[in-house]
Amino acid sequence: MEELHGRVVSLRGDVGTLPDRMAELTGHVEALDGQVSEMAEAPLIARALVHPRRVALVLNPIKAEADTVRERVAAAVREAGLPELEVYETTVEDPGQQMTRDAVAGGADVVIAAGGDGTVRFVAEELAGTETSLGVVPLGTGNLLARNLRFPLEDLDACINTALHGTARQIDSIDIKVETTDGTTVRNTFLVIAGAGVDAEVMGDTRDDLKVKAGWLAYGEAGMRHLPGSRKEISVSLDGGAPRRRKVRSVMVANCGELTAGMDFVPEARFDDGLLDVVMLSPRHVGDWIRIAAKTLTKSRHEIPVMETHQATRCRVVLHEPMAAQLDGDPIGEVRSIDARVRPDSLRILVPAADVPDSAAAPAMKPEAVPEEHA
Repeated sequence: MEELHGRVVSLRGDVGTLPDRMAELTGHVEALDGQVSEMAEAPLIARALVHPRRVALVLNPIKAEADTVRERVAAAVREAGLPELEVYETTVEDPGQQMTRDAVAGGADVVIAAGGDGTVRFVAEELAGTETSLGVVPLGTGNLLARNLRFPLEDLDACINTALHGTARQIDSIDIKVETTDGTTVRNTFLVIAGAGVDAEVMGDTRDDLKVKAGWLAYGEAGMRHLPGSRKEISVSLDGGAPRRRKVRSVMVANCGELTAGMDFVPEARFDDGLLDVVMLSPRHVGDWIRIAAKTLTKSRHEIPVMETHQATRCRVVLHEPMAAQLDGDPIGEVRSIDARVRPDSLRILVPAADVPDSAAAPAMKPEAVPEEHA
């Protein structure tokens, strides 16, 4: 009995020490977790110490929020422990191209374009085909690329955070060559949509004062004024095929299809499918415009005769008489011809981590990059 009593006393003592032992064990587990986390982060820390990420900001200084953006981006860069922000301000002489080249030559890993679609386009033109990432802080009226990539347009800080820490994604860019009325050849890059005809007329005739007061609604006012008009003859060749002759009010080449007010103008267009979408509008009267508007607003994929859409990797458009043209909403004057080709996966861009459109509906196989035959 005495032996049994001793064992009971011993067991009671062991039970009494269990909380202390559990606490000690928990401490060991937490310490191991910390060591595992440090081991996982070590390569990232080492890489950052060897090559800290450098950020450059290409800023359109005439935008209302330009000073705020400069301050907040610089603060975000400091908070991230990155090297001092390099800031470049666009000018009439250099809307972004040369300063982007300078930023890349200076070692920038990310170049943030803060401005409208034009600023974004000029920066992207220099970054396409490089390893440098494009960040976007949308400050324009249309902000078409940012809309298509689901940027939180009403949240400036969220856009800045995306421009610095977003998810890297490869998207297509479109190389375009136009012949102007004096025979000059001009080469550019665009990311959203280019066109000739009434779309360019509207972009060129939208009142700046209305854009300040009403935002994208200003385009609607100009659009109503340009609805009446005659169709013009064009010839379109897709992937080197036979020319298709059409009479149109507008011909457009799209990389992605969402416009302002949530209008999905070209539902088939995807920014990462390796294809461009050629759209020809041939309305004769107001009723035809209503059909086009209904198709766009309902996001219908059903073909209608006055809105013809084709996909290709390259196209050539010959305008039988000069027509006004635009690139991503920026008027570029009248042109006689347009040659465009897609550059698949050519641009690395930082996008929001969630809600980015998926291209699962796009073809599974990407076309090979097309040789620059039209250059």
